[in-house]
Amino acid sequence: MTGKGFKEDYRVGTITAVLIIIAFAVLILLEFEYDIIPMMSLVDTTGEIEKILVAIITIAITWLVLHHFGRFFERITTSKIGSHAQARSMWKMISYAIWIFIFIVILLSLIGEVSSLILYIGLIGAALTFALQKPILDVSGWALITYRRLFRIGDRISLGGAKGYVLDITPMYTELREFGEWMKGDTFTGRIITVPNSVIFDQPIYNYTRDFPFVWDEVTNLVTYESDIDTAKRYMLESVKEVVGELMAENYEKYRQRLEIKDLEQLLLKEPELRMELADSGVNIYAIYFCPVELRRKLKGEITERIWRRFMADPNVGIAYPHMHLVGRLNQ
Repeated sequence: MTGKGFKEDYRVGTITAVLIIIAFAVLILLEFEYDIIPMMSLVDTTGEIEKILVAIITIAITWLVLHHFGRFFERITTSKIGSHAQARSMWKMISYAIWIFIFIVILLSLIGEVSSLILYIGLIGAALTFALQKPILDVSGWALITYRRLFRIGDRISLGGAKGYVLDITPMYTELREFGEWMKGDTFTGRIITVPNSVIFDQPIYNYTRDFPFVWDEVTNLVTYESDIDTAKRYMLESVKEVVGELMAENYEKYRQRLEIKDLEQLLLKEPELRMELADSGVNIYAIYFCPVELRRKLKGEITERIWRRFMADPNVGIAYPHMHLVGRLNQ
């Protein structure tokens, strides 16, 4: 069975189970009210069972409505804002708010008096704090992620030692489509990683796309001391400008406006620049630029190929590499 077929069967089975639960709960309620099945003769003197059944029906119907309306909401919102990831993130927040409201209403209807409610909340809170420390940390992490917008669905992040594209953020865990690992650069591995939200409290979070979907990168070449350094620099700068020069110029102003601290503007490049550093066997020349995070490896490969072809075509530029010279002593 394919993954898609399994998900479809699972979804149909879940909906069927929910509908059966609703039908059964409604049948019991009707039996209490009208005694439609004489053989059952159910009695609920306190009315507590009816309240529980109504709560079950309410939860089941809410789940069904949210489950089916969610796709409609995402489709409509995506067509307006142009991002499915943002649409799904918005729907997650709306659905969580609805669930919180439903559970508060159900809790108030089941418990009744305010004094009893306070007592129950205190006892339940103490028990949950002791028994569910890890899940509570996960939920607290989810609240912090949501409130501070540390990341959202669609962002590329590094969390808990894992790097990936955020697929889902639940109160307990964050789901990532992994990239990197055994693959070079930002290429997807095909794996999905589930990371507990509690890791945000003791590990750093790296977000590649939170403010602006561009990252900085550089291409480095070590040329020999015998090379024509000015020519090598020109080849590298021309290669980089051909690939990302226009892209940098088009996005410079957008990038500048997104800077949180205006003092950083002087460090922002409008076009690629070079840096140099002396090394043991040659001169390191660095070409620095910024580019879209999802194209980082592809663009770097294109730049590297252009530089290499130019270097190979010019005998005045040589790439330094580790090698040995054997020097023999002539017989006297």
